[in-house]
Amino acid sequence: MEVVLRIANIDDAAAVNETYGYYIEHSLANFGEQNKTVEERAQEIGELLKIYPFLIAEDKNGRFLGFACAEPYRPKSGYRYTAELTIYLHPDTPKGRGVGTALYEKLLDCLTAQGFRIALGVIHDQNQGSLALHKHFGFEQVGVLRNCCYKHGQWVSAVILEKVLNSFDEEPDEMIPFAEYRHTWEAEKC
Repeated sequence: MEVVLRIANIDDAAAVNETYGYYIEHSLANFGEQNKTVEERAQEIGELLKIYPFLIAEDKNGRFLGFACAEPYRPKSGYRYTAELTIYLHPDTPKGRGVGTALYEKLLDCLTAQGFRIALGVIHDQNQGSLALHKHFGFEQVGVLRNCCYKHGQWVSAVILEKVLNSFDEEPDEMIPFAEYRHTWEAEKC
């Protein structure tokens, strides 16, 4: 399958929100229980793009296939070199066709070039597809949150997966905000 990647914009909010909503309602891949409105999702995309990459995958005809983004791991400033990753494919997107791999490869390339040090995934411990994707990219399990979520009538555990992106300098440069880095991405596609 030919996959075209591009930077998200607020016009993608409806497709992103539909995809999120599917996983909120029908799976344990997303621990949320209520979706945002399309307007709230558009605002979120705009805010995230100031600092973090938010990528959209489409087929060659422009059909939405999925998205991947990074976001703050925690709100305290000391965590600013760490990003938590999110990836979801539209429920109609065929699995195992390289869409998730393409999204994650570019997302990780961007975060590395921006100067982030650590990428994290917090994943339902039974989500074999997502666990395999993270393992493919060299993520290592660094923790387990046992029974940390109650959803769909059951307690669910999550694993924390970590990938080191850059060295840990004693006095690191600040990261390049994605709002500045996006011009490089658009010119070179990372």
